Amino acid sequence: MKKLLCIVLCIALVSTMLFACSSPAATETTTTEPTETTETATTETTETAPSSGEVTTITVLRPGDEEKVASFMEPAIAAFEAANPDINVEIMYESWTGWIQTYPTYFEADTQPDVIFWWDNKLYDSSAHEHIVNLSNYLSADFFAQIPDGVWNLVSTGDMDGVYYVPSSVDTFVLYYNKDVFTAAGLDPNSPPTTWDELLSAAKTIYEKTGMPGIGIPAITGSEVLEEFVGLFLNQATGAAILDSSSMPQFNTPEGLEALTFLSQLAPYAQTSPTEYGRGELRPLMRDGQLGMLIDGPWAVPTFKAAYGDDLDNSPIGITYVPLAANGNKIGWAGTNGWIATRESTAAASAKLIEYLMSPEVLLAHHLAYGSAPLYESEFDNAAFQYDYWKVYYDEAQNWTLYGMIGRNSATPAAYYTALEEVWQQLVLGQLSAEDALAAATAAAEGVTARNN
Repeated sequence: MKKLLCIVLCIALVSTMLFACSSPAATETTTTEPTETTETATTETTETAPSSGEVTTITVLRPGDEEKVASFMEPAIAAFEAANPDINVEIMYESWTGWIQTYPTYFEADTQPDVIFWWDNKLYDSSAHEHIVNLSNYLSADFFAQIPDGVWNLVSTGDMDGVYYVPSSVDTFVLYYNKDVFTAAGLDPNSPPTTWDELLSAAKTIYEKTGMPGIGIPAITGSEVLEEFVGLFLNQATGAAILDSSSMPQFNTPEGLEALTFLSQLAPYAQTSPTEYGRGELRPLMRDGQLGMLIDGPWAVPTFKAAYGDDLDNSPIGITYVPLAANGNKIGWAGTNGWIATRESTAAASAKLIEYLMSPEVLLAHHLAYGSAPLYESEFDNAAFQYDYWKVYYDEAQNWTLYGMIGRNSATPAAYYTALEEVWQQLVLGQLSAEDALAAATAAAEGVTARNN
């Protein structure tokens, strides 16, 4: 990705210089400097982007809770339209569940929104792949430069030559732990586990001393959360993604077996009936002191802030880095979502909107609405991100090796989650040994890939 971005930046710089020489007035109308407030952005951009008289209408979708989406999207779109009178933007609202169920129908009928908040592992999705637009020639060099290299490195587009996806959120796993539960178990609440061995020891101690589950394992059926939980430990042990660029499993190694063996040892200290719990069901247990530890992303923060206020640093909830494997490598898991454009006919307008949605003030409002971790360093200037715990997510995103959602090079990425989920459930329920789970998971992943070929 770094090599690609260097090429894109060079092309963009040369194109800008040539264009500036031949058409200075046009350059003024398309260049927008980031500003500190939406009001300022609207005023400055309106002066430099006169309407040509032709209006392009595009539709934008950010799936999720409508109230949260509207809280940042509606003011942003109003300011964007004022600054770009030649572009009309219609906001589409849909829940994640509804969008997951219906997006193939939209794409197959070519009625999908022009700009969509998308998954990084669905760029090859059989419904969407042919519609996703290469934005390399539409986004500015300054825009590429404002997004950290570490974030771009998370985006793997396989053999898609260009920029088809702009990452907007990078949400890393951290270890949450309840300080009161630690104290009750005789553990030091100021010394959370930093290694797998310490994690296992703490979970065992909490379980035996308090009778409460030491660790939460999200293993609910029909979700992606268990694969992400198990995947973290496989990533850390193997130093590799779950699947290679040909969608073949990379975890069938001694290191992969080490990770599954560790999980088989950890599972007895988890909550009973783990297949009835997702991450959302485990967060209230952590909040209420009924669970010792939980590996989760920043999406858990709103649950804890609702109970203890913004300053979680001085709350019963501890937030620290995920414990490391014996190799000591700083490897974590991150989920990313970002923006795609889906029509060549509206690509220029869509790219303008994406640049605006990625401007510091709008991205800040987006992250605040959804509890996402800061992506830009400037976000730490906001009072909501002044607390130390936010630096854990940011440090992992910037400085750790991160792996994420699987199936990036597949037309059916969800099939891998479904196939692996059954195996991982049997592992955490004690129905499969680590050795048998490794063999079964390898066969399951290879089977999905074979069916796709």
